[in-house]
Order: sequence, then structure tokens, then C-alpha cells
Amino acid sequence: MSGSPGSRRPSASVASQAPVARPGDRWGTPGLALLGVWAALFVVAIALWVRVAFLSEADTAERGLVRLAGAPIVLVALGLLWWAWWSARALRRGRREGWTLLLVLGGVAVVQAVLTSRAVLASPTGTGAGGDATAGGPPREVVGGLLAVIALGLVSVVVAVLARRSWAAADAATPEDSTPADGVSDRG
Repeated sequence: MSGSPGSRRPSASVASQAPVARPGDRWGTPGLALLGVWAALFVVAIALWVRVAFLSEADTAERGLVRLAGAPIVLVALGLLWWAWWSARALRRGRREGWTLLLVLGGVAVVQAVLTSRAVLASPTGTGAGGDATAGGPPREVVGGLLAVIALGLVSVVVAVLARRSWAAADAATPEDSTPADGVSDRG
């Protein structure tokens, strides 16, 4: 049985070492980038709190209030920073649990920004120092920031949903009666 070299199949040991495409792999890089953006925002928030609460020139009563009110927020930010690290590790390993944080953060960001924008945009125009009305509406920076948060949240949700749908499509394509990759059936 001599066949041409191109028609031979690789041995089982060589075939098992071939990289296996996992569902959601094409979304891994955008997911990691988004997790990096969220992690950077958490780090900036923590750094701002440390600067205002401990390094500012304000009197001690104001700094004490910032320390007290900001401490729970910083603890949540630290927890979310840890979750971002864990999610990045899960995405790098091709596990679908890594997408949960992007769904949560994206959804909360969109809802919070929409609710905040409704309150900010509905506020009446103020009066200037001379008593005359200032330009109507909120400052451009506020509107731009709200739009950026909405965009980041929407992108996070869309990327996470598309990646999770690729997992669901791969699960649906796999027949239920097939044996796992290790060749051992788990039917009990």
C-alpha cells in the first residue's frame, strides 16, 4: 500500500496537536480590547478617588466625606477590575464565561447613560452672573461623554452577544450522541 505522500493522513498524535478552532475565537481580540478599555476606566476611577481623597489640598472635612462616600464605589471598582482580569483569562482560553462581564457592563452603561441623559437634557437652562440666560442645554462635554458611554456600552453588548451566539451555533451543530474529543462517552 504505497500511496502518494500527499494522500496519507497524519497520525493520531499529529492530528490531535492541530489547533482547534473554538466558537467565538474571531471575537476574542475585540473582546479583550473592550475588557482593556473597561479595566482602564476602573483604574482611572480608582486613581481619581485616591487623588481627591488623600492627595488634594482640600480641607479635611471635605476629604473625609469623599473618602467615606467613595470607598464603597472603589471597592466595587476593584471587584470589577478583578472580574475583568478573570474574564480576559477566560476569553484567552476560549471559554464562554468570559463574555458575561461585557454583557453586564455594556447593559448597565447604556441604561445608566440613557437615564442620566434624560435628566441632564430635561434640566432647565440656567442664568449667568449677569442674570441673562446662558446657552440652552448641557455643556458639549457632558453630551459627548454620555454619547461615548452609550457607544461603548452598545459595542460591548453587541460583541458579547455575537460571540455568545457563535457558541450557541456551534453547540447546535454538534450532535448530542457524539463522543467528546477525549474519546470517552459520559452517558453514565
